[in-house]
Amino acid sequence: MKNMARVVYAGMLCTLLGGCLGSGGGALSDPTAGVPTSPNETGSGNEPGGTGGVGNPPDIDPPPTPPGAPVFSYRAAASRVAIDPTPAQLNGVPDPASPVGHIQKFNLGGYGGFGFNGPETLFHFNIGGPPAEGIGDGTFLRLFLLESNTQPVTRLVFVTMDAIGAGNVIQNQMKASISAAIDVPPENILFAQTHSHSSADLQGLWGGVPDSWLNCSKPDSATACDPALQPGLYQLAAKAAKDAAARLEPVNVEFAQSALEGDERLNNFRRCDPSDTQVPDPFMTVLIAKNAQNKVVGGVLNYGAHPTVLGSSNRRVHTDWVGGALRTLDKELGGSFLFYNGAMADASPRAPDGADQYERARQLGVKMAQTAMRLLSTQKKDLTGGMAVNHATAYLPVNNPLFVGAGVLRSFNRYYNFTPLGEVAAANVPQYNQLPQAAVYAVTTVSRIRLGQGEGQSLEVVTIPGEASRGFSDVLRARSTTPMMLLGLTHNSFGYILTETEFGNGVLACQDAYEETVSLGPLTTPALNLQAYQPLFAGN
Repeated sequence: MKNMARVVYAGMLCTLLGGCLGSGGGALSDPTAGVPTSPNETGSGNEPGGTGGVGNPPDIDPPPTPPGAPVFSYRAAASRVAIDPTPAQLNGVPDPASPVGHIQKFNLGGYGGFGFNGPETLFHFNIGGPPAEGIGDGTFLRLFLLESNTQPVTRLVFVTMDAIGAGNVIQNQMKASISAAIDVPPENILFAQTHSHSSADLQGLWGGVPDSWLNCSKPDSATACDPALQPGLYQLAAKAAKDAAARLEPVNVEFAQSALEGDERLNNFRRCDPSDTQVPDPFMTVLIAKNAQNKVVGGVLNYGAHPTVLGSSNRRVHTDWVGGALRTLDKELGGSFLFYNGAMADASPRAPDGADQYERARQLGVKMAQTAMRLLSTQKKDLTGGMAVNHATAYLPVNNPLFVGAGVLRSFNRYYNFTPLGEVAAANVPQYNQLPQAAVYAVTTVSRIRLGQGEGQSLEVVTIPGEASRGFSDVLRARSTTPMMLLGLTHNSFGYILTETEFGNGVLACQDAYEETVSLGPLTTPALNLQAYQPLFAGN
């Protein structure tokens, strides 16, 4: 029972902490400093040119369209960079601030359980299992840059990476790097994590990662920073953004969406379901951009399913099933694709049989890609008429005692800052990151983007700052008659987000409060609706 309690406690905290208060660490003076022209792996699919701007880039005009030439509503480019840790980072880096000689290893987020290891536990509390022991199928940061091809220019950056989640310190540094690199507003950067439970712990709960994996621009053997071998995550993100901005080209954008039901379904319902009749959010959406030669520049795959085919026995840095899906789309369609998890609170992966867990994950990924390609071949629609981008800010109370306790135990430090005025304190108070945190409230951006115009030729893109339930996704989709792509874990990750009627149902029906205890609390949904979704959809 003790081991079970440890696992349950780990699971309860697993998704709770994807980002909160909008504060962070120090500013990055030059996010691309020390980035080689060819990092471990970088690429897209196609080439050509352009550069960047803010929401309305001040000094970049789309080139004039010659008479009689096709009219394109957008410009786009995509890029990707490998983000696997180096051997030195896997081996571990001494923490000079630790009073107990802590070695900072590269830890995987998502699985584990608490075990007391004396002073090490007291000063460096976490619920993770053993650290990563090697590299799996290759993890990436992937970026898709999309902007309107008319004045005033509106620019969006879709960016995802293989990680369990990312604290708000990480979120803010990542957005700052990209914003500085191509001069785009941070709120227009739709940063999310795939939620693979076999990738980097950027939340700190499972032990975290070496600082040099995050920020590495100048060689330093003491911290295992070697930018010639592998720049830091922030530098790589800036490089990917610059690479994409330099290759912007006119494109048409298409999408396909369908509810996968019956044997087509690729997810299973994982929450309390006494009647065994419920299904998770069934919608798969795929978005692609094609250039004047009808070649795919890049795109986005969106579906709700936990990347948990690989179990806790895996200690390789791995994408789970996500890598198999994206590699297949890149190879078969060209360009570079991103994956955004959808409404996944109650969605587990429906993996086929295979020789081992790695083959099952790969096969599920291939099946995801094949389904997306089938939708594109049978149901795709053009998105013409540009884009409309709107954001709202929501303040969410933190009343989960586990969340508050993790702050006191300093598990958030280096990854989150939940304390009011924490950003100011972090910049001015020595050793601030060694102090306990008071988790009071969380702040998040919520975005509503409309691509295209007119019935049958437009798509809503709506962000969710956490893992939403099927019920929550149904409520969001009901706000508009236009097809909607829901980007989960985007801008922030606040654990499970349940509707008011769902909250507490697990206790009554199944004597299971898992989802409720891995959430900010019962006020999350009312606060999000009142401050974000209701204003964003006012007047529809």
